[in-house]
Amino acid sequence: MLLELAWRDLRGAGRTLWVLCACLALGVALIAASGGVYRQVGDALLADTRALFGGDVEVRTRAPLSEDTRAWMNAHGTVSRMVEMRTMLMGDGGDAQLVELQAVDAVYPLVGRVELEPTGRLTTVLAPRAGVHGIAIDPLVASRLGLTVGDSIEVGFTAMQVRAITLRQPDRSLRADWRGPPVLILDAALSDTGLLAPGARPEYHYRVVTDRPPDAWREAFVAAHPDSEAELRTFTERNARLGEVLGQLGSGVLLIGFSALFIGGLGVFNSVQAWLQGKLGTLATLRAVGLRDGQLAAMVLLQVGMLAGAASLAGVIVGGALALVGTGVIGERLPLSASAAALIAPLALAWCFGVLTALTFALPALGRALSVSPAALFRGLAGTRTHLPARWRTLTAASGLALTALVVVAMPDARFGAGFILALLVMLALLEALVRGLRALARRLADHPALAGRFAARLALSGLYRRDSPLRPTLLSLGSAMTLLVASTLVVLALLQTIDETVPENASALVFYDIAPTQREGFETLLREAPSLQRHALAPLVLGRLARVGDAVLADSEDARRRMEARDEHKMSHLQDNFDDVVLREGAWWPQDYDGPPVVAMEDREAEQLGLAVGDRLTFDIGGRNLQAELVAIYGQRRFQSRLWLEAIFPDGVLDPFVTRYVGMAWMSPDDALATQNRIAAAQPNVVTVRTAALLTEARTLLGSAAAGLAAIGAVTLAASLLVLVSVVTANRLRQVYLATLLHTLGARLSAIRASLHLEYLLLALLTSSFASLAGGVLATALLRLRIGLEGDIAWWPGALVAVIVATGALALGAHWLMRQLRMSPASLLRAS
Repeated sequence: MLLELAWRDLRGAGRTLWVLCACLALGVALIAASGGVYRQVGDALLADTRALFGGDVEVRTRAPLSEDTRAWMNAHGTVSRMVEMRTMLMGDGGDAQLVELQAVDAVYPLVGRVELEPTGRLTTVLAPRAGVHGIAIDPLVASRLGLTVGDSIEVGFTAMQVRAITLRQPDRSLRADWRGPPVLILDAALSDTGLLAPGARPEYHYRVVTDRPPDAWREAFVAAHPDSEAELRTFTERNARLGEVLGQLGSGVLLIGFSALFIGGLGVFNSVQAWLQGKLGTLATLRAVGLRDGQLAAMVLLQVGMLAGAASLAGVIVGGALALVGTGVIGERLPLSASAAALIAPLALAWCFGVLTALTFALPALGRALSVSPAALFRGLAGTRTHLPARWRTLTAASGLALTALVVVAMPDARFGAGFILALLVMLALLEALVRGLRALARRLADHPALAGRFAARLALSGLYRRDSPLRPTLLSLGSAMTLLVASTLVVLALLQTIDETVPENASALVFYDIAPTQREGFETLLREAPSLQRHALAPLVLGRLARVGDAVLADSEDARRRMEARDEHKMSHLQDNFDDVVLREGAWWPQDYDGPPVVAMEDREAEQLGLAVGDRLTFDIGGRNLQAELVAIYGQRRFQSRLWLEAIFPDGVLDPFVTRYVGMAWMSPDDALATQNRIAAAQPNVVTVRTAALLTEARTLLGSAAAGLAAIGAVTLAASLLVLVSVVTANRLRQVYLATLLHTLGARLSAIRASLHLEYLLLALLTSSFASLAGGVLATALLRLRIGLEGDIAWWPGALVAVIVATGALALGAHWLMRQLRMSPASLLRAS
């Protein structure tokens, strides 16, 4: 009977709850979409981690392993060797492209399979034909150089034929588009390229598939080869790290969805409150004829639950479709495919969030409605005040705690969930303090003698401090959404300005690696052929390992990070007037003419990982020879610069006995940089050239995608906040019409009443835009400074302009709608009373 009564009543008056449905649908859709994409991408990558890693264990060295070591490895698993190095690939038209050259053996890949176009077995496709080696190129290389199957290209000092396009490579790096897309050749072809000359930096990757646990295999290898300098990594480590990163990314994306749903919850509260205000007479009548509060509450909650379930289901359907589309777009660059089965859990969770949010925010509105006494039927419902009884406060708190627990449990990284709840509570407390302060200020201004006789201004100010003022919900909903919009606008504009102006002005146009000492003179001659060459700098690059800190041997340390660091190579060079433009963090640089005992400066990230401090005595192992130096400075890298990312810097001349190659930078116009890159690649193909303009193009593409995503999220959040604004106006309509009619009855002019309402909404727009501009500016500045490391001034005015436009437009529409609802009839007041 109760269900039938609820359904019949909902059919007759449920259309007024469309804001509730829209708010929930938007919030649930965003949670479903973000959760669905995270689940699909995460599951696919974690399931393919072994394939991405290439096996169970990887042994990485700078030189081929000895026969004895290879024999031990073959006896303890299946082994595949890949030799990898960055080099330049030349197309038929003379254009060069930085690639990751990968020379593979006959058993590659150990896990997964390589998909080629045209199809074929990798070793057969790449085998020499008429003395010409074959090569399989990444689609990105084919697109950039306009290559097709059958074209001739040059790698190193030899010509090869494009035999296939690699459609899918199981171990393709997630950073391949930045570091250089991979190209595959057979290991026998590598020696013919001439790239393995002295000074070259190939990396030898030995992938192992074993029946033993990966960690146990690594321990056995270290025990059998204690003097090996090989770097060992396991699939389980990669899986754990990837899961941690994905969890953080997924939690960050879900937080945006939860924020939108929280804003939508405010719309639920206001929508239910406006709906129940129109039913106060019905509720009071039912109570007067004997219907108990519990039955009334059950009927209303049943109605809210039905609407919330339907709206959440609509949001789940839309969000699931968006998740499939988003995964398909991501799948164009990552080795994954959309899976509807992976969406079941995140979509069900999103639906539960929608329903629980609706009930949580509906409870206080219902409690207020049921606080109306049946005696109000005789006194008149117009102007009736409501309050929230203690029992309903308890129910609301319990429901809120359940929703909070679900947020924390649903987060891939529970720390993000706890942080979100804490930040939300702090924001609510600060916002409450702000609202109280603004109300007190509005009350003082309204009573100020300067406003004596200014009826419209005083009435508008009273609208900000009265009990049913829309100030709090407007700041909380529209202000929060606009804060996100302002912060996103400022971050994107600052990054775009950095990429389009700051980086091109300050960064070198070209960065060079692997210049042999015998090539230096010819290399500089090629550089000087560029008409716009402003300057260039060459410096030695030495690879070495940090072996000791004081008397402590890192390889014997109990700290796992220090033991790993002992096997990690560091890029080292000379200061040379700080040619790499690093920033001093601690200590001091040595004098320019320094000629004392060896000293060194370390990068801040390396120093932090190892717990180094200025004054420490460091011992480096460089090709089997030791170099001792005192740590006198710690430096940091400038962000958004095409630099060398050196880990250690010495005074000029200290590394001269160890120099086998040079690195450098050149400043010139972008057009000359492209021509110079092609010219150097043709004459000295072993020299790796990185062009800043190419990196900036990739950065713009990535930032464009990020901006589009932020714009979509901001639009959804803003739409939810606008719906909340509609609900605020709707919830206050009855009260404002009552007050306006009362004032009109007492003699106030209609024009003065309308002017006061316009002024009230203008003040709301001003306060909301100011709040969003300040909060969004602080948030964007903190993100750009602390997280991204952006330097320079950050202009806040674009965000403030966006906030003013959006707030003024939204609240102007709300005021216009309210004006159309006002019908100034004294008779209506008499009838209501």
